[in-house]
Amino acid sequence: MRLCMPCADRLGLLLDLSLVLVNWGVNIVSVEMEQGAVYLEFQPVSKEQQQAVLAALRQVDGIYTLREVSYMPSKERAEQLDAVLSSVQDGVLAVNESGRIKQCNTAAACILRLPEKGIDQPLPAELANSLLITRTLREGCSFHNREVFIESIGGYCVVNTRPLKNDASQVVGAVVMIRDGRDVRELIRRLTASMPVTFTDISFASPAMEKVLDQARRYANSASTVLIRGETGTGKELFARALHSASPRAKMTFMPINCAAIPDTLLESEFFGYEEGAFTGAAKGGKPGLFELANGGTLFLDEIGEISSHLQAKLLRVLQEKRVRRLGGSRELPIDVRIITATNRDLEDMVARRLFREDLYYRLNIIPLYLPPLRERTEDIPILAEQFLTRFAAKLQTPVYRFSPQALEKLQAYSWPGNVRELENIIERAVNLVDGPEIQPDHLHIGKKTGSGKAKVQFETYQTLEERVAEFEREILQETMKRFHSSRRAGAVLGISHTAVIKKLKKHGLWTSC
Repeated sequence: MRLCMPCADRLGLLLDLSLVLVNWGVNIVSVEMEQGAVYLEFQPVSKEQQQAVLAALRQVDGIYTLREVSYMPSKERAEQLDAVLSSVQDGVLAVNESGRIKQCNTAAACILRLPEKGIDQPLPAELANSLLITRTLREGCSFHNREVFIESIGGYCVVNTRPLKNDASQVVGAVVMIRDGRDVRELIRRLTASMPVTFTDISFASPAMEKVLDQARRYANSASTVLIRGETGTGKELFARALHSASPRAKMTFMPINCAAIPDTLLESEFFGYEEGAFTGAAKGGKPGLFELANGGTLFLDEIGEISSHLQAKLLRVLQEKRVRRLGGSRELPIDVRIITATNRDLEDMVARRLFREDLYYRLNIIPLYLPPLRERTEDIPILAEQFLTRFAAKLQTPVYRFSPQALEKLQAYSWPGNVRELENIIERAVNLVDGPEIQPDHLHIGKKTGSGKAKVQFETYQTLEERVAEFEREILQETMKRFHSSRRAGAVLGISHTAVIKKLKKHGLWTSC
């Protein structure tokens, strides 16, 4: 039986309570003092004897009342702690100053591959060092969000440690929270992932695109490397995302990177990651590379023709060995990543001129996928234009909802050097300019207008370059405002904000006249 007895704080109270039980021949199991109450647990007795014992305990001086409880306080806290430790996804491990395990939840045992009944067993020294427990016990310091490599599991974990200290501030143990690196990457993917793109999201009406989509659907289930070729703006990343969404890796990470957008000196560390101290400025604990982050999923390397020969060699080795090593590291991690690459460059010509490795070219060009330019599939222009019109009209909250037949003819007659991306930009600009429900040819600013002749340089005026540019800018502003009568619409045409238009008008003394 377990009792809670609120009581006064007086000397000899526990002795009197013990004497009552001794007199009745009842054995005490445990006694705890907490928050102005005595908690008492004694052995089971008969119902008659129990009533007599309870009556005698009530008579003890300083006992206010008593009630039966289900748990002793320490047992209740232990049950609550077990429930908490079992419910969290992170691993929690606690050791004493000797390195013996005092707490280990299911998640920690699973991540570290420890036996479930390992309580009060010594933690292996190698594991204690890897988890930074040894340093925490020795130095009495905490570590926060440190990425460490665990040799026994062959992977990385993120750990947080905290020393446990007694009243004399002596370190008597340590607690470490452990999160599997794969779980961290999955969390990042969920927080940063955009809406998935599928093949049904790709609008088309032309036989050329139907053929490309049929090929892409067949390629999706393969694990082989895909090389997407096509001019800029044809939708290479869109197809890469659709390939991933239709593959068995769809629930895993899709990691895109534009190789041309990152300096070559940084691209290597982005690809392969680095260990702590690998170079000046390296983050504490190191950083995983894109191959690690995309492990199990798809890595999309856009503008692959822009990487240096040095990186080409390292990329080839990763593709052949299926293993990656961080900069400054000595361990190689196995990876399972599908590679999709894209380029608008002539790789065959680059190989002939020794600008691109021939062996890497053959490794990447296992499954080629060619996206035709928009001028070769003019049947797709109306459906794409309508799609962009609907999107931008909703975004800009304008009532425009259709193209005039002449506007569609103008769109289809253009050669579209910028392909779908250029079409999208032109439709967005048109939606900004139109006043009514219909887009007319005048709203479509396509291509570059050329003057009747080249600008002549009049040396007799002795104007500086800045003065000549200012003259042209003033003329452009005058003509644009004369036609559109609004700084907002003029800004949309010129590709600048309306506030920038106003500033330039004031600069050239045109603001009052407009």
